[in-house]
Amino acid sequence: MAETVEAAKENVENGGELGEMESKIIRQVEYYFGDTNMVRDKFLQEQIAKDAEGWVTLTCLLTFKRLAALSTDPEVVCKALDKSTEMLVEVSKDRTKVRRHPENPLPEQNEETRKEIQSRTVYAKGFPVEDTTIEDLLQYFQPFEKVVNIQMRKRPDKKDGVTVYVFKGSCFITFATREQAKEFVDKEKVEYKGTDLLRMFKGDYLEKSKQEHAEEKKKKKQQQENDEKSSFTLPTGAHLHISGLGAESTIESLKAAFAKLETDVAFVDYQRGEKEAIVRFKTENAAKTCFEKLEEGKITLDGVEATARVLEGDEEKAHIEKTIKAMAERRNSKKNKGGRFNRGKQHPRKRVAEDKDEDEGPPTKK
Repeated sequence: MAETVEAAKENVENGGELGEMESKIIRQVEYYFGDTNMVRDKFLQEQIAKDAEGWVTLTCLLTFKRLAALSTDPEVVCKALDKSTEMLVEVSKDRTKVRRHPENPLPEQNEETRKEIQSRTVYAKGFPVEDTTIEDLLQYFQPFEKVVNIQMRKRPDKKDGVTVYVFKGSCFITFATREQAKEFVDKEKVEYKGTDLLRMFKGDYLEKSKQEHAEEKKKKKQQQENDEKSSFTLPTGAHLHISGLGAESTIESLKAAFAKLETDVAFVDYQRGEKEAIVRFKTENAAKTCFEKLEEGKITLDGVEATARVLEGDEEKAHIEKTIKAMAERRNSKKNKGGRFNRGKQHPRKRVAEDKDEDEGPPTKK
């Protein structure tokens, strides 16, 4: 049976053993002043800054939702903290304030600290996505030695037009030491309500996710390229290869010359000064029709006699594939530059965070 506030108060007044309520109070207050919460809890930082010695009044602390749910009696909180062996939180002599113990300062916040915390943080998956609360998880991890922080991983979702955050069924659990984290990961089996939990170090999980994301991105890009290629169709029998061009030829002059043969030119693959060009017509087999109008495949272009031949078979197929790839790349380039193909891009201010985590705190403050 859970210990009542009255029982906890009677226990501490009589100097009894550490009770369930006291354990919860110690854990909650030490969470507030712990390494993880202190660096990001702006409200608590503001309260600490108000006092030259870093004290926070119990009156303020007891407005924190999760602590207030355990007890609103300052003496119960003080008596519980007296029994802590962590040397993390100190109670003032007048029993009205608490602070992080001066002999246990907050570690310097740098990359080395971040990596150290990550080294003792575990990813665990297999929790029910519905009806799981942070209180359930705190209670579940209570027997494990020693959990100092739990983050419930969440994803954004729409409900009645409002963005809500839905539990993903996985958590990041930070232990006091790497050895304790390793012991949890190495256990042969860990169950939560009959379900085996998948466990790995956070660093391994992030690397695995990074690789999976890169692979998924690669597949998506490949699929997009395939879809874009399939959206382009070019007629067959519509490509005429021209060789022996003179220095004066241009794309415009080539189009004009073939227009005189009553053919509709779609595109001329040519750069000025080159000796060869490929003329693509708009309709199927138009190259063959045009070629038949030439005498022995000869055509005078800009005062120079050039030679024409129809692209056929594998040669034409290879050219079509090359052309379609180039067309797809140009379309992608326009998308990336915010061109007309980018109209559906979401405004950056309207983007919703991919992931939102919930942990033991910071609690709701009045």
